[in-house]
Amino acid sequence: MTTHPRPVLGPPPTATILPRNQQRLANGMRATFVQAGAVPMASVRLVLRTGSADVPKGQAWLDRFVHDYLREGTEARDASAFADALAGFGGRLTVDADEHTTVLRTEVLAERAPEAIALLAEVARTPRFPESEAERLLNDLRRGLDLALAQPQYVTFAAFRAAVYGDHPYGRVIPEASAFDTFNAAMARAFWESQVGAQRALLLVGGLFDEDATVAAWRAAFENWTPGPAASTNRPTPAAARSLHLVDRPGAEQSTVYVGRSVPDPTHPDYVALEVTNSLLGGSFHSRITMNIREAKGYTYSPHAIVSNRPGDAYWVEIADVTTAVTGPAIGEVFAETERLRSEAPDAEELIGIQNYASGNFVLRQATPGGILDHLEFLDLHGLDERYSASYVERVRAVTPDEVQRIAQQYLGTDGMTIAIAGDRSVIDAQLEAYGPPSA
Repeated sequence: MTTHPRPVLGPPPTATILPRNQQRLANGMRATFVQAGAVPMASVRLVLRTGSADVPKGQAWLDRFVHDYLREGTEARDASAFADALAGFGGRLTVDADEHTTVLRTEVLAERAPEAIALLAEVARTPRFPESEAERLLNDLRRGLDLALAQPQYVTFAAFRAAVYGDHPYGRVIPEASAFDTFNAAMARAFWESQVGAQRALLLVGGLFDEDATVAAWRAAFENWTPGPAASTNRPTPAAARSLHLVDRPGAEQSTVYVGRSVPDPTHPDYVALEVTNSLLGGSFHSRITMNIREAKGYTYSPHAIVSNRPGDAYWVEIADVTTAVTGPAIGEVFAETERLRSEAPDAEELIGIQNYASGNFVLRQATPGGILDHLEFLDLHGLDERYSASYVERVRAVTPDEVQRIAQQYLGTDGMTIAIAGDRSVIDAQLEAYGPPSA
């Protein structure tokens, strides 16, 4: 049998940074318009700088309650009428949120982008908060909490965040169910009105659309909006010492594991090299930790590592659901792979494969209007500009083996790792003695 030689791959393509039409209104609102794609559709997003980090202590999930209300329509149209209006343009309303943003988004036929902008403006500026819907929405919230508490991934995430951030809003993930009894329509309205305004708003439009008409629609919908409060960031002081936090799940056949620590945020010069290091260590299918605890040891099916970021803050974390009997050994392998990278630089061939993966993913994410808008949201949240985008692939490919080792040495020391686990403590406690006593 004759075999052909393996083809030689050329360098991955560089990202094409499409022209961005960026504008600002006198009231402080900004907008970015990008012509992209080959289908006559427009992705429209209204990004508002308010999220769970703005919720007062003792009122966790108030933001979720507000977001549910945003789906109830506007002063001019109830939920049904609003949905019908947007459906007439080929779209539907989606409300997404995180610690610092609430995003109203839709995708419509290109020629209807101006009307879609007007509808999103209605939601942001004149949402309905009918008291008659409060109990239904609160019951949905209670059911959502019950479901969340039944998910080991969620309770482990909450335990990890509480351990890393303490009493900072980033650490307050799980609400007290009794707090929901204080929520009402007036509270939801007051929170929304105190948080939004032109200074905290960014409109993003990507796709194929009539740019002049779309810009005009944005101006008409928002130019008389009051500025409102400026965006603010409450930066945390993350934990820096090793700690172990356990959530007991008697009889669980698996343990959900989070192992991580604070790292530089996206504005730091080391951030791109950190992303490459993460891809090599745990953030890709062929990463070292994955090949170890999934392929070689069979401890888990789908481990993965991420760099999770917020303005001025980030952490690296390895996440895995492992068989209960090997919870301790799995953490030992995560630590071993991390320390191996700290003590020995990767070889050039391994790193090239990871660089191709990281740069190729970046290019792919810029290939659709939705991916472009995702990236624009990221840039805006962290105060970055198009220079970050234009130089990203080049910076990924410039990372050296020695730099990967330096990143691991400087930022990924296992002595500062926070460990959070949800599992059967009657089985796993003895396995974890090497990592210190569990915190109360």
